[in-house]
Amino acid sequence: MKKKIKIGRWTITNNGIQTTKENNSPVEYSISDIWSVQQKGEIYVYYLPVHLCSKAWISNLDLLDFNSAFLVCQEIFENKKPKDFPKVSWSETLRIQYKRFSYSLDINSFEGRKQYEYEKEYRANLTMEEMHELCKIDLNRDYSKEPEVYGDGNSRKN
Repeated sequence: MKKKIKIGRWTITNNGIQTTKENNSPVEYSISDIWSVQQKGEIYVYYLPVHLCSKAWISNLDLLDFNSAFLVCQEIFENKKPKDFPKVSWSETLRIQYKRFSYSLDINSFEGRKQYEYEKEYRANLTMEEMHELCKIDLNRDYSKEPEVYGDGNSRKN
């Protein structure tokens, strides 16, 4: 492959997939990273798409672009696929990503920014007693579904 392929903020090169963080720090995932997997129970999922869900500098839209770049890269570098490569569930990989999307507040999306600003404004007008009430922990509540805020200024930029 001589020509670089650009999908969103991701570029497929001869070495794999790369992008740049907001601080202009380059990030590159090698061809071997493209073929890395992890076992979830009895199922294998692609490691990199799941791993990127935990990165604060990537928005939900960036992950969707990455998924496209990831699949194109796998097709281009099919000949680099390990010989003993296990059967991997792309649908389970996407399910894990979707679960992450469902519990995130992506500030790079219109809805995410609107919700984030609303919450900032709401908290700015609370009395000390109301802030104290918000800090209390309800032992019966499932806090694993609290939204995360992530994303950077480079999302979806060329």
